[in-house]
Amino acid sequence: MSYFQYDVLTNVARFVTNCEWTRSESALIRQGTGLEFAAPATHSPWRNYLRIFKLCLLVSEKDQLAVPTPVAHILSQTGTVTCDEYLHFLVEATTDPSPALTGWNAVAAGQGVRHPLCFSLKYLLAKVAGLNDPITSIYEVIGAYTLSGFSGSEDDIAFLSLMDKRSTYEQRGKNADARQARESIKFMSQISYLHCDGSNIVTSLSQEDARNIFQDIHPVAGPVENDGELEIQRLASFFKDGSEHEFFNYKTTIISDVLESGFSEGSKVKKTHIVIERNSKLRTLFFERNPATICDACSMDTRKRYPWVKRVLDIHHILPLASGTRVDSRKGTLLEDLVPVCPTCHRAIHRYYDGHLKAVTRKDFLNQQEARDIYAKAKGEIVKGDCHA
Repeated sequence: MSYFQYDVLTNVARFVTNCEWTRSESALIRQGTGLEFAAPATHSPWRNYLRIFKLCLLVSEKDQLAVPTPVAHILSQTGTVTCDEYLHFLVEATTDPSPALTGWNAVAAGQGVRHPLCFSLKYLLAKVAGLNDPITSIYEVIGAYTLSGFSGSEDDIAFLSLMDKRSTYEQRGKNADARQARESIKFMSQISYLHCDGSNIVTSLSQEDARNIFQDIHPVAGPVENDGELEIQRLASFFKDGSEHEFFNYKTTIISDVLESGFSEGSKVKKTHIVIERNSKLRTLFFERNPATICDACSMDTRKRYPWVKRVLDIHHILPLASGTRVDSRKGTLLEDLVPVCPTCHRAIHRYYDGHLKAVTRKDFLNQQEARDIYAKAKGEIVKGDCHA
């Protein structure tokens, strides 16, 4: 799962668009990506990890060489697309069976494909839109996919017809040997309005937003290629620059929230960042596990300053703005990338980000390290001003 993080995949995308992976030494790959690639001596990093990067539509193979896809070229450009745009696209493009795995020849022979991630996301959205139920067991989703036979292209009425059998799906999912399916759903939970609490996926959307996003999700169409490597390139070609996925402007988090939070203008990367920080269910989970009352930036104890208020702290996401939340295969959504800050410091930190990004003429931080460094500098300026005294 550690290799299926959005920030990791953007590092890989930068490497494969500038270096030929299959002919690169392990040391160069580690240096270029920041990844360990703990392959045995008998396996090259390419042999050991090629399925991951094919599944993520970053590369295909031709004449035993790694060929970067349009997706890789786009992800390699900092601030061009967001984690939300990429994952929504991957939801639409992922097929069962996959051209990255064995079994694709059966598809070429006419047996057809299903879209497991498209099904999974539409199931979560239909459950919120129809039942106003934001919490769904991963096993329930797996069981529903297994027993329904749906392809993932069905409409909202069809998905709502599944909801009466939720307990049956849950049991079926628990009985299935489906590690890859579980991890795929957790991988998808990096989308800004989702999070994983370990065994459940939680959707932080209004019923209206869930309904609207459901209507905008469609499996990638068109005749498939008989050759799996060509099919990977065909699917990747639909990503373009991600612009067709800018319709995810959630009404629960509109442009005024971006401005109110301190950003001087509402680019899509900044809006993605704010959706995570406004994710009400993620905020609840964070404070349940971290019952903090002290601002991480200015050290003000908000319980002492405002004793009549249970909590005034926000959560601040310290990864690059376009990033989703990182996910662990056991823990689910990682909370280590979130910190509690008072609203004033939160707004000031975002203003500091604005100034830094304008100075370096970029839309986003290059990587996690830069994001953490700039957050630390912003904190240093706040403490220097002694605003909590």
